[in-house]
Amino acid sequence: HGSFQKTGEKNFIDKISKDLLFCIDIGANVGKYTKLLLTETKSNIISFEPLPLAFKDLQKIEQENPSRLKVYNFAIGEKDETLELNYSNERSEKASFLKNLNELSFYDFKNNQKIERKVYSLDTFFLNNPNLKNKKIDLIKIDTEGFEFEVLKGAKKVLEQNSPKYIQIEFNWHQLFKGQTIYNFSKFLHQYDLYQILPYGNDLIKINPSRPESNIFHLTNFVYIRKDISKF
Repeated sequence: HGSFQKTGEKNFIDKISKDLLFCIDIGANVGKYTKLLLTETKSNIISFEPLPLAFKDLQKIEQENPSRLKVYNFAIGEKDETLELNYSNERSEKASFLKNLNELSFYDFKNNQKIERKVYSLDTFFLNNPNLKNKKIDLIKIDTEGFEFEVLKGAKKVLEQNSPKYIQIEFNWHQLFKGQTIYNFSKFLHQYDLYQILPYGNDLIKINPSRPESNIFHLTNFVYIRKDISKF
């Protein structure tokens, strides 16, 4: 929790900023991470956020950076569909498509509301857009409150064709209830090495996903780095 200095994410972005020309922010919320990329890199960015009021804040950032940022008010997932999005307030960073949010102590379930939102796969979005179809992606950041693996499965063709350099995911309590492990993620992303982004501006640490202690079900930021450039 906290600022990007505390989470270590600013340190990570600073380290790779020269590598970043085109980034994808999936689950952008009000645009804090998008702003980090705009400030610390020279990259162009596409950001996705399904929650309507949070998206309005994201739109304001786009209006300030029209040549570098494009934003979209729908979710990214495994397939094209309509799902119910749960949220406790209209700018919630914890909005989720998961159904068992009452089991999460950090989610304000007593104020839970639902809204239907469109979901598209990243494959649909990219491969049907001639301006993006062959565009190289440097970083994909995924913070979708338990929907991370669905996003990856819906990006299979994009990952195969574009081989993004870095894929950052948030791994949290949601994955425990879904029976997902960081080992599952790593088998899917087998062309990548796994690192944990350490908090308080410390460095990255390489992680062995087959070790039980690597499966931290409590708000951990991991980054997958393509094996040919894995040097941390």
